[in-house]
Amino acid sequence: MSAVVETSADTGLMRVASQKISRLMDLVGELSLSVSETVQSADLAGLDLTRFDASAHRLAMIVREVQDAATELRLVPVDDVFRRLRRMMRELERQTGKQIEMVIEGEDTAIDKLVSDRLYDPLLHVLRNSADHGLELAEERLANGKTAAGRITLAAAQVGSEVRITVTDDGRGLSRDRILKKARERGLFGPDEEPEPAMLWKVIFEPGFSTAEDVTNLSGRGVGMDVLHTTMASLRGRIGVDSTPGQGTKVTLHIPVSLAFLDCIILRKGARLYAIPIDMISEIGKATEGDLPAISADGGRELFRLRGTYIPVCRLERFYGETTAAAALAEGTVMVVFNTAAGPTAMPVDEILDRQQVVMKPLAGRLATLRASWGFAILGTGEVALVLDCERLGAGGAV
Repeated sequence: MSAVVETSADTGLMRVASQKISRLMDLVGELSLSVSETVQSADLAGLDLTRFDASAHRLAMIVREVQDAATELRLVPVDDVFRRLRRMMRELERQTGKQIEMVIEGEDTAIDKLVSDRLYDPLLHVLRNSADHGLELAEERLANGKTAAGRITLAAAQVGSEVRITVTDDGRGLSRDRILKKARERGLFGPDEEPEPAMLWKVIFEPGFSTAEDVTNLSGRGVGMDVLHTTMASLRGRIGVDSTPGQGTKVTLHIPVSLAFLDCIILRKGARLYAIPIDMISEIGKATEGDLPAISADGGRELFRLRGTYIPVCRLERFYGETTAAAALAEGTVMVVFNTAAGPTAMPVDEILDRQQVVMKPLAGRLATLRASWGFAILGTGEVALVLDCERLGAGGAV
């Protein structure tokens, strides 16, 4: 399809097929790799190239600007999705028999077109759950001192390199007792285990999990939140849930602004290279003698002391088939601390190599089952680095 110029001369806009923009971004990614390969070529070693470093740096900066410009071409306001959901809310009011006030905030927040195209169905499942399970009928709300109409707030905001979309209701909140009972029946927790709220709420994303006694056309099949979890995983996003009894529930989706390029820290552990998205890292430092890991009493977990607080240690050797046993950490070991929904996690590495904006390729074939990874990145040197999924690393590497 060729580009079509808008009829309005005042706008100066041009409509271009999204496939063409995606093709442009692919070419920009290949250009970035080619520039890196050229600048870092081993053939240049030992050569006296006057002003080469300055020219190479300028070229790299221009390529970075081209990447950013290409990324912006595929950004669209999230309002396109929010308007469709607002129309659906009227139907949910009719089906549930409840009065629902919908509030929309941050609808001008920009998001990748590929993300926008896949957000509608998952968000609709969240809204259905809020309307059907979360909000009470008018009589119950009035008896509890609330307004007759329930409120659902759909909001978006850009925070750093990610977009956060929240769905908040002022309903009855999640039922800890019902969810825990169902989770125990399915063997997700032991009969005497009392999980923390953050761990318990995660089970609602398990396939087929539902506490509804009756199946309706809105909910009860246990597939809606599973769809949300699967979609978020494919978008390199993560989900947070917070709920207070009698006050409501808040579901937060953390999604990268762009899926095309990823700003990463490149590190080495053993003979392998890894990449971690920079927005997941809270700090990097060297362990001192007083910070060295200890073994906790509960389950024998290895812990690292970070300014007086003990956080769990993640060993890459235990995830990716290293044959050698993990060596005890010594003073001066480089520690990368990354954030997860369950809190910070420390990871010992051998060396921090670089910070790069990489083009990520998905894992395919037999590699698709590789644990705790988003995909792989081809570096300017021609080497391949595994892009780590910090959320799943912190959770034990579950796929």
